[in-house]
Amino acid sequence: MLSVARHLLRFRSLTLTLVGRELKARYRGSVLGFFWSLVNPLLLLGVYTFVFGWVFRSPQGKLADPYALFLVTGLFPWVWVSTSLLEGTVSLIANAGLIRKAVFPAEVLPTVSVIANLVHLLLAVPVIVGALVVGRRLGYPVAGWSSLLLPVVIGLQIPLVEGLALGLSAMNAHFKDVKDLLANVLTLMFFVTPILYPLEAVTIEWVRWPLEWLNPFTPFTLAYQEILFYGTFPPPELWLRMGGWTLGCWILGAALFARLEDTLVEAV
Repeated sequence: MLSVARHLLRFRSLTLTLVGRELKARYRGSVLGFFWSLVNPLLLLGVYTFVFGWVFRSPQGKLADPYALFLVTGLFPWVWVSTSLLEGTVSLIANAGLIRKAVFPAEVLPTVSVIANLVHLLLAVPVIVGALVVGRRLGYPVAGWSSLLLPVVIGLQIPLVEGLALGLSAMNAHFKDVKDLLANVLTLMFFVTPILYPLEAVTIEWVRWPLEWLNPFTPFTLAYQEILFYGTFPPPELWLRMGGWTLGCWILGAALFARLEDTLVEAV
């Protein structure tokens, strides 16, 4: 586990170089370039706002208002997390030629996927901020000084996503159906994470408890909503939960990667 962290620090320049190469290759020849990274989240935002904010809106007003602003605070970070995990999981197999080079640090590859998709999230931040500014001018108490904590929450979530990507990539190198299982799990996690609805809307205790306490993505989603949509500072208990999940996922993922690292060359 410590060796994985040391390698990531030692080869940070290589990681950044590969991130730049990945971003350039992804949008080479594209007219809109990096703006394509906003298309999918914006389409999802439009569809979910229409379906849940208008078509299936509860008469009792269970959904947060304005729903589009509530949704945007959780949707864009989720796109970063899910895309990073999906791409990070297949990164070792997709770059098998690099893995077979004896001196190449394999842990760099999942990290590249996480950071490259983080860049897409950072490019979406102006869109999120713009929407919140409009909402504030319309009289809604969104954003405010609490939004200054956004980099802190993102920074705390990076090791969580990185740890999961490391562990899943090593497992997928040995068991090729991990990526397909992950895609289904992430679809499930999207709906059991309070992104489309506020946590308060879940009134059944035996449903709400695991959703709130057994889901590693819930505290981060709640933190994004607190600082961006509600314009408040997350309570200390929420910070502790985020820190606990981050530490646990990083230790588990890095330890699993270190355990399987010696057989990666044969596996890919």
